[in-house]
Amino acid sequence: MTSRNRTARIGIVGSGFRARTMLRVLQALPDHFEVVGVATRNAADRAGLAARGLTAAGLPGLPAPAYASVPELLAGGRPDVVLLTLPAGAAQPVIRDLAAAGVPVLTETPAAGTVEELVALQRLVDDGACIHVAEQYHLEPLVGAQLAVAGSGLLGTVTDAHVSVAHDYHGVSVLRRALGVTFEDAVITARRDARRVLPSPSRAGDPEDLDLVDTVHATAWLDFGGRLGTYEFDDVQYRSWVRSPTLLVRGERGELRDDVVRHVGADGLPRRSTLERVAAGGAGSHEGLYLRGYTLDGGWLYRNEFRPARLPDDELSIARIVADMADHALLGAPSPYSVAEAAQDQYLQLEMRRAAASGEWVRTRPQPWAGGRACHHADRTPA
Repeated sequence: MTSRNRTARIGIVGSGFRARTMLRVLQALPDHFEVVGVATRNAADRAGLAARGLTAAGLPGLPAPAYASVPELLAGGRPDVVLLTLPAGAAQPVIRDLAAAGVPVLTETPAAGTVEELVALQRLVDDGACIHVAEQYHLEPLVGAQLAVAGSGLLGTVTDAHVSVAHDYHGVSVLRRALGVTFEDAVITARRDARRVLPSPSRAGDPEDLDLVDTVHATAWLDFGGRLGTYEFDDVQYRSWVRSPTLLVRGERGELRDDVVRHVGADGLPRRSTLERVAAGGAGSHEGLYLRGYTLDGGWLYRNEFRPARLPDDELSIARIVADMADHALLGAPSPYSVAEAAQDQYLQLEMRRAAASGEWVRTRPQPWAGGRACHHADRTPA
């Protein structure tokens, strides 16, 4: 993380589950972030914010300034960055308004619902707007460690990746990074199969019964020419007791399969190593309960810079994307996740669905955002 001499002032637009989660994460890290306000049209949520904060997952929130509109938030809170948690369609006019006001925006995924909207969003960036997308799955600790192995050269040139860790554009994002793919075109074949499976826990808790539920199992094969990606996900996979995430990356000199790395050393002998999760709070530990990171053969692949905050892995990735966005807006640090990247993820998942619906292969085509610029905000200095 780039060093800042003050906390980043963050505004939030929206009051749904995603906004509540982000608010809780940011308020758990007062040394990094100051939540200067939440804008929501929901009067009951505004009252709750002022009284006790929004709540998520049964945890109480903290009081936060509440505003009825985005202009009120900008006038009263003076945020460095606005987190936009609205659905894709509703977000577009708000993004345009924030861009016109010169406010850096980190918008929810997907960045837009259609290719036309994605192109329009990239045009805003090309015209100088600072817009990025809150894509976080590649920042989860284990996934981050796995991608670090894939990009390290330890496996040689990566040729194949099988990703089953997240749905749609999230899964595509991880798949692209595992393969080292950016905007290359692909030939896609896909299928979506109806299944029956045991229910998964919801955000509210365990399933009330174990009656089988309907689900869809999606599989897609993306041939980038010399690099083959397999996407797989089941609708009930999140939090499932009977469907597990997996990530497999193969290169010329080795492979990563979940937490096991196999390769051949410089001495010509085989090596088998394991990604080790290092956490405080186990038996005999008085440090607290938090993740330190992941190692491979004693070297750090991922280090948790938000320790000792007691945050689960998915919330650590939220903290990371917001911190990266703040560093980008305030210090000109590298782009956290560009509109162009997010647009490519969404485009590929739309094409995957089209291939599955038609039963035929689909060839992607170069899109306008592939040659577009990324937001550069190096001229912005802390107030």
